[in-house]
Parts: sequence; C-alpha cells; structure tokens
Amino acid sequence: MLSLILGLFLLWLFFKLGIGVIKIFAFLFVAIITAIFFTYLLLPLLALGLIGGLLWAVVR
Repeated sequence: MLSLILGLFLLWLFFKLGIGVIKIFAFLFVAIITAIFFTYLLLPLLALGLIGGLLWAVVR
C-alpha cells in the first residue's frame, strides 16, 4: 500500500514539475534496458572473475 501511495505521489510530482508521460515512459524503458544489461552481462562476468580468482588462490 505504501508503494502505491509513493507511486501516485511521484506521478503527481512529475506532472507538477512539467515532466510528461512520454518522458516518464522513456526513463522507465532506459532503466529496464540497463537492468537487463547488468543482469545478463555483468553478473556472469563477475562470477567468472570470482571463480578465476578462487582458482588462482588455490593454485598459488
């Protein structure tokens, strides 16, 4: 319930500041694309680096 109230407050604030619906949706689209990038590309690279670091520590 609190998140719904916060969402409505943010929408009201955006409209008061003159930020239109298209700009809000564009920002949400960019945020979703960024989240997908970090989930599917960066996390596997970090996992490979962690595994490589652990293997290097064990071998050394």
